[in-house]
Amino acid sequence: MRRSLVFRGLLLTGSVLAAGAASGGEALACNPSVVVSGPGSSGNISNSGTVDCVVVKDGAIVNGDVTNEAGGAVGTATSQEAGIAVHDATINGAIVNRGVISTTTGPAISVTGKSAVTGGIQNDGSATVTGGDAGGNAQGISVSGAQMTGGITNTGTIIVTTGKGRAVGIGVGQPPTVSSPPQEPQQ
Repeated sequence: MRRSLVFRGLLLTGSVLAAGAASGGEALACNPSVVVSGPGSSGNISNSGTVDCVVVKDGAIVNGDVTNEAGGAVGTATSQEAGIAVHDATINGAIVNRGVISTTTGPAISVTGKSAVTGGIQNDGSATVTGGDAGGNAQGISVSGAQMTGGITNTGTIIVTTGKGRAVGIGVGQPPTVSSPPQEPQQ
């Protein structure tokens, strides 16, 4: 069974995501890529070409926006990781997509760990995620465990498809902890 989910003109609160400038990249399953790895800081990051992924990680700070411009394409038919990924990093600005982000198994935009995004996430273009043959859950925009201000604004198109599992256009929240039992509510 193939499930798909399309969002147009959706405005939610939550948000975040973004990308990088230059550093190593063997821990990534995408190449060529734009990677900003901390510690350290950089200014605005903008993509108007074609790259497999944009990653901001490991304590990096971006003072400005992370933008995939109208002519920009992030991801290829073989991209397995998130298109734009922020992990344990800070974006003092927004994550903006005006182009196309496409992945085969990872979210189009992912903000995780001890990350912070101050300007939200804005999709004015297209974000496409297709789950692989092994199935699993697919997400267009995923924010998990991060501090976010601003919101998630979609005036473009988010298409998420998967062969198995769930297809989620925008997912915001902390992933459940499997190893610990549910906590009782306090009175």
